[in-house]
Amino acid sequence: MGCRGLHLLIWVLSILCVACFCCCQFTPQDNYLINCGSPTNATVGNRVFVSDNSASKLLSTPQNVLASTSSKPVTSSSDSVLYQTARVFTGSSKYTFSISQSDRHWIRLYFYPFVYDKYDMSKAKFSVSSANHALLSDFSVNSSVVKEFSVNVTSSTLDVTFSPSGDSFAFVNALEVISVPNKLIADDASSISPTGMFQGLLWQALETVHRVNMGGPIITFENDTLWRTWVPDQSFLVEKNLAKSVSNIPAVKYVEGGATPLTAPNTVYGTATRMNSENDPNSNFNVTWEFKVDPGFQYLVRFHFCDIVSLKLDQLYFNVFIDSWIAAKDLDLSAYLFNTLAGAYFKDVVTVKTVSNKIRISVGPSNLGLYPNAILNGLEIMKMNNSQGSLSGPSAGNTSSSSKINVGMIVGVVIGVSVAAVLAGILFIICWRRRKLAAQGLSKTWIPLSTNGGNSHTMGSKYSNGTTTSIQSNLGYRFPFVAIQEATNNFDENWVIGIGGFGKVYKGELNDGTKVAVKRGNPRSQQGLAEFQTEIEMLSQFRHRHLVSLIGYCDEKNEMILIYEYMENGTLKGHLYGSVLCARPVIDPSLPREMVNLAEWAMKWQKKGQLDQIIDSTLAGKIKPDSLRKFAETAEKCLADYGVDRPSMGDVLWNLEYALQLQEAVLQGDPEENSTNVIGELSPQVNNFNQVDNSFSASQADVSIANDLSGVSMSRVFSQLVKSEGR
Repeated sequence: MGCRGLHLLIWVLSILCVACFCCCQFTPQDNYLINCGSPTNATVGNRVFVSDNSASKLLSTPQNVLASTSSKPVTSSSDSVLYQTARVFTGSSKYTFSISQSDRHWIRLYFYPFVYDKYDMSKAKFSVSSANHALLSDFSVNSSVVKEFSVNVTSSTLDVTFSPSGDSFAFVNALEVISVPNKLIADDASSISPTGMFQGLLWQALETVHRVNMGGPIITFENDTLWRTWVPDQSFLVEKNLAKSVSNIPAVKYVEGGATPLTAPNTVYGTATRMNSENDPNSNFNVTWEFKVDPGFQYLVRFHFCDIVSLKLDQLYFNVFIDSWIAAKDLDLSAYLFNTLAGAYFKDVVTVKTVSNKIRISVGPSNLGLYPNAILNGLEIMKMNNSQGSLSGPSAGNTSSSSKINVGMIVGVVIGVSVAAVLAGILFIICWRRRKLAAQGLSKTWIPLSTNGGNSHTMGSKYSNGTTTSIQSNLGYRFPFVAIQEATNNFDENWVIGIGGFGKVYKGELNDGTKVAVKRGNPRSQQGLAEFQTEIEMLSQFRHRHLVSLIGYCDEKNEMILIYEYMENGTLKGHLYGSVLCARPVIDPSLPREMVNLAEWAMKWQKKGQLDQIIDSTLAGKIKPDSLRKFAETAEKCLADYGVDRPSMGDVLWNLEYALQLQEAVLQGDPEENSTNVIGELSPQVNNFNQVDNSFSASQADVSIANDLSGVSMSRVFSQLVKSEGR
């Protein structure tokens, strides 16, 4: 090659390198970097944080307190210089930044407490807010931390206010306000419940809670296109032996329709954590990570994917979970990226409002894959503001949980069946009651639902001219919509206590002080008017101390709202799961594949005659074999594929009581003689030793069911109903 040709080649390569470099760089239109408390500028990587004096025109504060320390740097990276000084705020103080581009902006706050003069910053307590959002409330810190928020700025200025709590003070070591690239955060994302799309992210304030590089090392801000820090995932893995780290950074491709270098650097997409399944083509488990979060908020979860493990297309299919929710099923990365292998791709998913202080992320194999495998390259978890515009909540790092009494003596495999038995029993009694009333020509249902949102019958109070009536003595009334609005503070999102397929459940308080739970139907719910009417008709007939009573409903303006009595102690699910009554949930995707479904797993061992092998360890040696066997037989019958093969509720009740008697060892003779797999044949035998109080007659049961069963045990009610049905 001649000299001229060589020069031409060098020139072309130079142009390509510059073009490649430029496409990966971002120059924010708004770029405020302040080295708070420092008299000099500080260079951090390729950025310059200006001195406090240079930024003083941006600050309004009652007193100038510039603090410094001579202690050793708290980090080994170049940003350690930012933690050597701080600005102290003795009263409410505000930074006002001029904004040239109305769009999403990052607010990054650097904190490192040290002692300066009379100010011990580890004891400081304060709040930080923007014009429309509470970012931190009663915040305190005892180690170095960077808090990252992003807010959508629609005006020409952005205010960041520091407000000391009580007699305390506030401080900050460094501060950033910089523009976020357009379209880095889109307006919509996938929603796991209800399934579909969530819209409105542009107006959400977000706090970055976790930013993780799966399968790779830490990525510091110097090596990130947007000065972000990505931490390794090893400390978040639930079972490290199920995971394997892989790296192939040169293979990463950024293609149209996928991620860009600004979404995440190639050092994120070029590393991954995958299933450790290479030596076992029958592998069937999930890789799971667990992250601490603040309960009571929804989260935007961004998954980063890049297939750097497959040798060709259409080899990798896998499932993605957030807790027990499916975030992506049979995910085929090549399908999203125009049949490109190793193309960078991301997926945004909005969670339900969390009730726990932990979120679990899992990936596992799909049945469509040729070989069981699943990967995850990177993850970002961002807290979304609540209905009041607040991001404040208890610090995930400082959350403490009180110790709970271990209730023990519960067989995990039977819990699901027992709960199902109670629910089925309720349905059994209601149906029996309806047949009884029909035979007598009686009707106890509520007034017909309006279909045009017409006038409503009310409970008196200030909404009608009638006399105020107590809810205990008057169930058959519609509530006006305005009363429900007032009771729930206009359906305040902070008052949400549950979310289900029907919609959200709000805590509320009627004007007479009665606390209620208000279930508001979601228009997008799969449940409609028929289910709404059925629930009213059924639950209005039945009251028991173990069941939540239905107080009223509202169908104005095409609303489908049910009002229940409020139970202070939470839901049955809340007691069963989380802080174990149950040994485990019925469905737990974080477990190995064969253990995910409790019923399938238990029946596998039941068929082997070895159910005792999967009993909770706390119960080992405490359950009598005959009692366990009877529990297992009952559960197996209840799980039959066809309804005709399943036992009646009466038979289930008898067998559960029989198993209890076996456990308590009150039977005489050989228990084997009193037991059989044919559940329906057991009732007469159990009836002999159950010693039900015959003074509680069927007629008494009729009266109790029709009015109030609060003083009657469910067992006695079941027993008498079964006996009555048999006559």
